[in-house]
Amino acid sequence: MAKQNNSVQTLRGLAIILVVMGHVIGYKGDEGMKVADDSFWRYLYYSLEYFRMPLFTVISGWVYTLRPLTKETFVKFLNGKARRLLVPLMAVGLLYFITRLITPGTNREVHISEIWQIFVFKYDLYWYLPSLFWVFVVISFIEYRALMKTITGWTVVLIISILMLTIRNIYLTETPNYFGIIGMFYLIPFFIIGIGIGRFHSLMSNKIFVSIMTFLFILGIIIQQLTWFNVIELPFHGKSSPLGLLVGMTGTIVLFRVRLINRWLVYIGGFSYAIYLFHVFGTASSRIVLLKLGFDNQIVIFLVSLTIGIIVPIIIELIIDKFKLTRFLFLGRQYSLPRNDNTKK
Repeated sequence: MAKQNNSVQTLRGLAIILVVMGHVIGYKGDEGMKVADDSFWRYLYYSLEYFRMPLFTVISGWVYTLRPLTKETFVKFLNGKARRLLVPLMAVGLLYFITRLITPGTNREVHISEIWQIFVFKYDLYWYLPSLFWVFVVISFIEYRALMKTITGWTVVLIISILMLTIRNIYLTETPNYFGIIGMFYLIPFFIIGIGIGRFHSLMSNKIFVSIMTFLFILGIIIQQLTWFNVIELPFHGKSSPLGLLVGMTGTIVLFRVRLINRWLVYIGGFSYAIYLFHVFGTASSRIVLLKLGFDNQIVIFLVSLTIGIIVPIIIELIIDKFKLTRFLFLGRQYSLPRNDNTKK
C-alpha cells in the first residue's frame, strides 16, 4: 500500500507540474507568456492539454475510494468537501482578485465591480474548485444508492456521464459556467475512472484490458499529433471532445499501471493542492519581474516561472498551516492545529 501511495503521489506531483506549466504558457495568446499560436510553446500546451486536469481528477477519484462515504457519513462528507473546496475558492479567489487589481503588468486588468464574479462564474484557474465540488455532490448521491459497487454498475454510470458531457458539448456550448456546474460535466467521467482504478483491481490489472487501453492511448496521441500538424482534420478536438476523453481516460489508466515512483515528485505531490491554489502568485510575479529587468528569453521565463510557481506555494503552505484561521481559510483544512502529517484533511 505504501508503494502504491507513493506511485499515486508521484502522479499527483506530475499532474500539478503539468498544471503549472500550462498556466505559465497560457491557454491563449493573451495569457501567460503570450506565445504565438504556431509556436513550440503552444504545441507543448496542446500536447499536454488532454492530461493535466484529467490526471488531477482521476487521482481525486482514486483517493475517494480510500475513504468512500456511507449513508451515515453522507452529510459530514459533503460538509467536508464544501470546506475543502469552497472556502479556499472564496479566500484565495478574493486574494487573487485583489492582487490583480493593485498589481501593474498583469495580463488582464480587472475592476472592483467584477469582484462578484469570483463566486458566480468560473474565475480563471479556480473554475476547478466549484466544478469538483459538484462532482462530489453527484457522486455522493450515486454512492448513496450503491450504483457503482460492481463493474457493470460502474460502467453504466461512466457511459451515462460521457453521454451527459456529449449533451453539454452539443447544447450548452454558450452557457456560462454558473457556480461551476457546466465544468462538472467535463470532470465527472475522469473522477469515475479514478473510482474504477481504485475499486476494481481485477479489471485494471487485466493484461488484455491494459493492452487495449495502451493501444487506444497511443492511437489517440497519434491522432492528436496528426491533427496539430494538419495531416488530418477533426471537426471537434478540444479537451472535452471524444478524442480528449479517449486520451485522458486511457492515458491515466496506463499511468496508474506504470506505478512510477520519484521522490521529488512524491514530495511535490504532497503540496499539490497548495501549489494549485497559489502557484499563479509565483508564476505571474516572476514573469512580471523578469520582463521589468529586461529578460525576455522565453526559455528563461518559462523555467523561472515554473520553478517559482512550485516553490512559493510550498513555502506558503508551510507557513499558513501553522495557524488555525489561515489553514482553514486558505487550505480548507479543519479549524485546528495539526498534530502530525496525517491530520491534513
